[in-house]
Amino acid sequence: MILCLVAILFPFISAIAILDGVKSQSRISVDEGANIYVTMDMYGRNGVIPIEMVEPIKKVDGVIKAVPRAIGRIYISGKLSVLLGIPMDELSSVSFIKGTLPKSGEIVIGKGMADALNLNINDSITIGVRIMAIIDDTPYIIKREYRIAGIFDSQSGIWASDLVMMSIDDANSVFETEGFATDIAVYVKPGYEASVSKSLQRINTFFRLQTKGLVKTYFERGFNIKGGIFAALYTLAFALAIPAILVSSGFGMSERRKEIGILKATGWQTHDVLETVLFENMVLAMISAPLSFIISFVWVRLFNGFFIAQFFIAGIESIPSFPVPSKFMPLPFLLSIFFSLVLTMVGSIYSAWRAATVPPAEALR
Repeated sequence: MILCLVAILFPFISAIAILDGVKSQSRISVDEGANIYVTMDMYGRNGVIPIEMVEPIKKVDGVIKAVPRAIGRIYISGKLSVLLGIPMDELSSVSFIKGTLPKSGEIVIGKGMADALNLNINDSITIGVRIMAIIDDTPYIIKREYRIAGIFDSQSGIWASDLVMMSIDDANSVFETEGFATDIAVYVKPGYEASVSKSLQRINTFFRLQTKGLVKTYFERGFNIKGGIFAALYTLAFALAIPAILVSSGFGMSERRKEIGILKATGWQTHDVLETVLFENMVLAMISAPLSFIISFVWVRLFNGFFIAQFFIAGIESIPSFPVPSKFMPLPFLLSIFFSLVLTMVGSIYSAWRAATVPPAEALR
């Protein structure tokens, strides 16, 4: 019975811990990011923005700096990655395990990607393959090769593990968006966000602005949706708990029925039997919940969420190439105790009551 409860509670505790860890890490990324992200409005969605708009934005009162960025998804040797192009002076804060800052025609990659593809500094990789034409069934291909100048530490976040960074000019060459940026990250002085937003709208009415508060709203909504998915998953887990309920309810366990019959024959009352069953269920809950919590903690922290993390973080392998973020809070532990009590009580109280209300002679048959 304890093993059955552990099998049910272990995924729940692990899912909540990983969800809270990723959410906390995302919140830190947003807090440390820009105050305003500027793009062009393209029929109600984000469009690329001319890099030449950086200079007028920098001149707005309250703006500390404006950083153009080119961001997009790419595949390297079949592995999905994120390519980030920013000005070279913005890469000075990157913590390198080996190598140096990239120059034109060079890139730096996260440790997770380096380990997954067995790459090292001075290796060359191809990014941005394009078929220009097919003549006589022969494809004419343009390949862009970049030298790996450095490998940076990916301990800071799950997104840094498979990140590829290069100069914004090289990134625009890969995306074929020369002269444009995906967005411009604007950092402003405290208290100037509202006035800077108004000034940016006056510069160009087609600017599409996303403030830090709006970005927080987006990711909170996304995690709430993911939390709903976890809730649906745990509803399924409750359905799988039916065998546990059947075992605890005593179906097919004549020994339990005879035991209650003997207790009734020696003078026990129905409420005495029900109290005993209640205490038994409390003991089961107090053993199962801590055991599930310990197993989940060891699995996520020591084994880095091997196999289980891929169900809760999209796009990763069964063996994550980065430290899986997690936060083990008291609330999931308390909920585990509650769920254990619910599962055991639902099956056992009713069956125990039925066995306790029949004559002892009939129960002993």
